[in-house]
Amino acid sequence: MKKEDADEIIAKYIKKIFGFASSRERDIDKAEEIADRIVFNVYKSLLTNEKIEHIDSYIYKISSNVFADFVKEEKRFMQLSDEHQIGSYEDTSSEASNYSSEYARLKIEISYLTEIHRKVLEMFYFKNKTLFEIAQKLNVSPRTVKWHLSNARRKLKEGMMMEFNDITEAIHIKFAGVGQHGSEGTKGENVDTYFGKLIAQNIAYSAYYEAKTITEIARELRVAAVYIENEIEILVENGYLDKVAGNKYLTNMLIIEPSVSALEQKHQVYTKYANYVCDIYVPLLFELMEKRDPQKIYTPKNDFNFLMWSVVSFACGFKLNLNDKSTFLKKFHVKRNDGSENIAFAWLEKNFKWQELSYFQKLYDVLEDINSFSDEKKRSWQFNSFYDTREADVEDYTGIDFVDLYNHITGKITKIPKHVKRYAALYEKRYLINIKDTDYVNMVVVSPTEKDFLNMLPDVSVKLKNISKELDKEIFEIDKKQFPNHMHSICQAWNTDVLASSEIRTRVLEQLLKDGKLKELTEFQKASVNTILFSDVLPQK
Repeated sequence: MKKEDADEIIAKYIKKIFGFASSRERDIDKAEEIADRIVFNVYKSLLTNEKIEHIDSYIYKISSNVFADFVKEEKRFMQLSDEHQIGSYEDTSSEASNYSSEYARLKIEISYLTEIHRKVLEMFYFKNKTLFEIAQKLNVSPRTVKWHLSNARRKLKEGMMMEFNDITEAIHIKFAGVGQHGSEGTKGENVDTYFGKLIAQNIAYSAYYEAKTITEIARELRVAAVYIENEIEILVENGYLDKVAGNKYLTNMLIIEPSVSALEQKHQVYTKYANYVCDIYVPLLFELMEKRDPQKIYTPKNDFNFLMWSVVSFACGFKLNLNDKSTFLKKFHVKRNDGSENIAFAWLEKNFKWQELSYFQKLYDVLEDINSFSDEKKRSWQFNSFYDTREADVEDYTGIDFVDLYNHITGKITKIPKHVKRYAALYEKRYLINIKDTDYVNMVVVSPTEKDFLNMLPDVSVKLKNISKELDKEIFEIDKKQFPNHMHSICQAWNTDVLASSEIRTRVLEQLLKDGKLKELTEFQKASVNTILFSDVLPQK
């Protein structure tokens, strides 16, 4: 037959051929493959035959034969039972769609297996290698190959027997942030380095609440094991996953997942204990500061209210820190290949809706205490919270501004052209205010060192120390329900000295504001509230 005639026949029957293929195969990709094979065989046959009678029957016969051959090719993948067969299939079109579904499911289950299991299956069933030949190839004993083969078949059977809706929904979480308690690596590596990929985050979450094998993780994440084996190896090498009994993996980091119930419970507890601090400790601070020596403590415009905002925040963060929390946490630090020693943690939000809480969470979000300077005679402290207007980004606080402010106070820099940018930054952040051509320093400045100033502040009573212990226990009892058993010890260490936490400090400020013991701040004051510069020289008033 001439090429032009064959082309015309193919053009006429192409839609019917695809209809034939798609009626027998639900998987669109496979249907297209079958159709392509039919077209190829029909076209080749047309070119080699001069005249064909009953073209419909002719093309249907070729199509049926191509499909039957396709089913035979695919059926070999199903030869994986103890008798080398899981199920039996006749080469009839009535069973094709059912077969296709089973085959697709089998391919998925095979992909979940570990590398060694996949290799053994491939060589034994698809390359017809003997146990001895496989053993030589993998440099193991035939008995070991037989064990892997048996184990792989068992896992496949278990997977194939599961109903689709019995399989855990694919996990697709994303860390909202990560961090670490302890040191960074010498190469500048940190938790971000290892959890920049979503797959690493999902692996860690999958193996967090219970130990899992690679196959179990792969099945849960609905990805082929080959895509996660290397990631798992990296996480194990660097201490973020532990390999435990049964070739299983268990996540070795804290993953914090918000819970409305837990947050509501903790809010009630925090509020209760913040009131204890307001009643027992804060009055001592007010009494002490009312008798302060003005030669040792500078306050802008001599504003006592502004002073107490900073003193309360500072004292509650440091004087109420009764234990060395870092010492408790240090015993849980993991030594990593990059030279770091730390506890890694991450938090995620999933579909959590903060607006469902009965309270306004933003009131208690903070950027923790930031210190700068290494010189004991000059040092800065800052506590960023809802009540200031500063950007909550730790990268903004390099300490340069505080160095320049100290140099301004001591006269080491003045308003000359080469210092214009340095002064511009101080004015922009309102650490320095100019009114009617007169500058004044817009923050609390203390001449004693930070250590000496802490010693000046009231000590914590025995009653408050006992209250602190009770708070730690209450918060741990709430928190431990959210964490797996192997994280409880770290969780308990983490919940040490909660009385000094930002959760309590922010609620102390909130309560004092409600009670009228602290008053609203001006816009200028919001720029530098909860900031103390420890300087051996005070600003001129």
